[in-house]
Amino acid sequence: TEFLTFQKILKMDYEFPEGFPADAKDLVEKLLVLDHAKRLGANDMGETYESIRKHPFFEGIDWENIWEQTPPTISPNLEEYSVPDHLEPGLGKNQIMRLWEFDLSTSRG
Repeated sequence: TEFLTFQKILKMDYEFPEGFPADAKDLVEKLLVLDHAKRLGANDMGETYESIRKHPFFEGIDWENIWEQTPPTISPNLEEYSVPDHLEPGLGKNQIMRLWEFDLSTSRG
């Protein structure tokens, strides 16, 4: 659940899967620092987050023209994937009931 995921992060109890890129691991670790003042980007002035942009994970990104660039292709890391037969597309009865009960006027973003 989301709650348990957040609890693991708060306890710094998380692992990276085998083959997780070193630059990505370093970036995630620096963003998940519990002390917000020591977190990557926390001391950057303005809204550009220069220290994050300069992280090796983002090497080669042209930040000035990023909106004009073609996004990278996302290719699944799964060698073989199939949808289980018991899954049906769309919303099930429980999901529809939850949506009907959802009150946008009381929700918080």
